[in-house]
Amino acid sequence: MVINIKDLRLRFPEEEERLFAGLDIRIQEGEKVLLLGPSGSGKSTLLNIMGGLIPEVIDVPMKAETLKISDDGAYVFQDPDSQFTMPTVGEELGFVLENKGVEKAEMERRFPDVLKAVGLDVSLETGIQSLSGGMKQKLAIASALLQGSDTLYLDEPASMLDDGSARQVWDTVESIWKDRTVVIVEHRVDYIWDKVDRVILMDASGGIAGDGTPEDILTDHLDLLEGFGVWHPRSWDAAPVFERTETSEENLLKAEGMNIRRGKDDILKVEDLKIRKGEWVTIEGANGTGKTSLLLALMKLIPSAGDVYYRGKKIRKTKQIAGDVYPVFQNPELQFITNKVFDEVFINLEMHFDKTEAMRQTGKILERMGLSHVSHLHPLEISTGQKRRLSVATAFGGVPEIIMLDEPTFGLDQKHAFRLLEIFDGMTKSGTTIVMITHDEEIKKRYPSRRLLLDGGILKEKEGMTDVRVH
Repeated sequence: MVINIKDLRLRFPEEEERLFAGLDIRIQEGEKVLLLGPSGSGKSTLLNIMGGLIPEVIDVPMKAETLKISDDGAYVFQDPDSQFTMPTVGEELGFVLENKGVEKAEMERRFPDVLKAVGLDVSLETGIQSLSGGMKQKLAIASALLQGSDTLYLDEPASMLDDGSARQVWDTVESIWKDRTVVIVEHRVDYIWDKVDRVILMDASGGIAGDGTPEDILTDHLDLLEGFGVWHPRSWDAAPVFERTETSEENLLKAEGMNIRRGKDDILKVEDLKIRKGEWVTIEGANGTGKTSLLLALMKLIPSAGDVYYRGKKIRKTKQIAGDVYPVFQNPELQFITNKVFDEVFINLEMHFDKTEAMRQTGKILERMGLSHVSHLHPLEISTGQKRRLSVATAFGGVPEIIMLDEPTFGLDQKHAFRLLEIFDGMTKSGTTIVMITHDEEIKKRYPSRRLLLDGGILKEKEGMTDVRVH
């Protein structure tokens, strides 16, 4: 099945300008194609059109002279929660096969194989909402593989996975894609750059700026890749370099005797953990080891045994540290409470400044985060990368002492990821503490002043692997 789209025109109702204005794109049967482009360039929207979600499921006005797409496509969404329909792992996988008329005995035979293929070691009775973000992503990929479709649409399928899981997922996808057409949107391109047949480079307005083999794009269009700020195999050659400074010995946050459970199982016990002023701390570890749970427990957002202290004062409820310790969630949509991008940042600033100054500061923050042009839109109407930047921007308004971030660079292009790292460096040098979960190996080895690794319920200092009195 050849995908053939000619003279595509699309404009979201809230936008003044068209995203696509006469776009032509043709993908041959069996091709493996990587779509690249800056955040907001329309990559996910184009994938939705190819997969038939726009305009059939998502009502967006569009026209095309030719629109030939596959009627047998499987989709992996950027946000895995958006594609689940059932409460448990087994029911979700069963729902896929039931729709294809597979007998129950055959279903039960296939479930273990597909879960093993994506590296998801959970029982079929496990509730989906109890899974970590990375585990959900693996389940979404497993569901897509079960469909056996002739075309796969993959929207950042490895964005929330640890390094080992990402390699395993791409190895699995590659093992079954021989006779399939595969269209990929992905920021973490190192695993697949040399495996795809073709790279299509989109510009900020949704036009095609480059189209060729991976080697040709890297050789002939390196200036465009850099100018658009998209990830490519040489991206980290241009990464920002920061001068290390001594961190304070002042302890801000402390946890003692903490015991965190997932369902009936203990996943992490913390005897004594201290977070100091001005530190840049990374929380690392494989998917499902409890990284997100640790951050949530430290902020009293989920129940846990043990004690948490902030500036020596025992914390029993989140409201005791609200404003001083600020969370930025893995799913940015959980962060939003207003109906406009501008107001998401302004609402925190107006508690610290008069209205005129709060508006001025809001404008500066949005400009710095590359969000000025979408400041009038609803937070749920912007791209995933823009949502991620907005969720981080909300933390800048109240100037908290500690910012807890769960995968803050996930979904960001190179330009905005590097800009965010520069902001974090400036904040730590001004005394703000950054605690962030990340799977990005380059970030881990370049920037934090302290690295903590979660492995099998044990927390260790990454350098030298010294136990942090955690079991």
